Amino acid sequence: MHIRTFRAANLQAALAEIRDQMGPDASVLHTRQVRDGWMGWLGRSCVEVTAGLRGPNQTTSPIPTTRVVTNDRRHAEPLRMERDSRRLGNPSQRNSKLEPPARPLPDSLQPYYCKLIAAGVRHETVMRWIETTTSFAMNLGDSSADTDWHEQLKRSIAREIRIGGPIRTQPGERHIVALVGPTGVGKTTTVAKLAAGFRIEARRSVGLLTIDTFRIAAVQQLRAYAEIMDLPMEVVEKPGEMRPALDRLADVDLVLIDTAGRSPRSDARIEQLVELLGAAQPDETHLVLSATHSTSSMQSVLKGFTPIQPTAVILTKLDEAPHTVGSLAALVDAGLPSVPLSYVTTGQQVPDDIEVADISRLFDRLLPPDALMPHLEAA
Repeated sequence: MHIRTFRAANLQAALAEIRDQMGPDASVLHTRQVRDGWMGWLGRSCVEVTAGLRGPNQTTSPIPTTRVVTNDRRHAEPLRMERDSRRLGNPSQRNSKLEPPARPLPDSLQPYYCKLIAAGVRHETVMRWIETTTSFAMNLGDSSADTDWHEQLKRSIAREIRIGGPIRTQPGERHIVALVGPTGVGKTTTVAKLAAGFRIEARRSVGLLTIDTFRIAAVQQLRAYAEIMDLPMEVVEKPGEMRPALDRLADVDLVLIDTAGRSPRSDARIEQLVELLGAAQPDETHLVLSATHSTSSMQSVLKGFTPIQPTAVILTKLDEAPHTVGSLAALVDAGLPSVPLSYVTTGQQVPDDIEVADISRLFDRLLPPDALMPHLEAA
């Protein structure tokens, strides 16, 4: 293997120089932060990258290999990307091969690349996060051996996630909020949690309205909550019934609208929902998503509900999700940077298991537990 060492102001510049001089097939063997000058004194901080290129007679493997070069000794640690994919990926991904990174990665970040891909995050998104992460580390002057890569990765993702505030109401001013989303994400329970919170804790007058007449049980469930909390409730089946129903709720501070679950692939059902909400003219529309859904499923829902023009997202079942990185990636990849996360739910208890969205809470289980790996070190 032909091995060369490059120095540059940052990692991106070093990688660009490696590609220019050694070609796209070169692999990163080692990175470290160094200083120019006499014995490292009075010099500028820069990054040193050691890269290698296999000779024409050497065989290559489709599975990338991390090589840590220390004191002229080379140690290889294969990154079993396909094995990690079968063990960590969702069922639809377990038989698929992981796409190797198009550009060389720092040694300590290659395991995170594997885990993120196995968790269902798109290759392009992973590479963007990793490049941002390395930039953070270099700007802070961290070396690859000392950097808390998991913490730096969280900062990279946090820059792309918008957190909103709670629903805000004023006494004597009616505020209308609709909850929409696919079947089974917990919309009706979330409506009950919000209603109880505003009724008991914020001491606001609350009214409930449901257009979920497709399921008799849904109307009965919401009516039971309304009776327990002594709240007025209206049932609407057609757009023409919406304004009279809202007029009957004119004296409340907050109207919460529960809607029927819609398949994002059913254009006709989505159009019906758009028509009903058009008659209601809600001040806010919160799209309810389950954190247990795969990244691809969430992306499909986000795309399908685009005609609704949601103003916020509620992430439910956080307690049942093994990690949150797939959900966050889906929000980022959906191209909805202006739609913030408003609430998360963490169980079935009404009204306890709901919280205003908080980035630290979402990052508690960002990656699967076994993805929090120590740095790769030379033997």
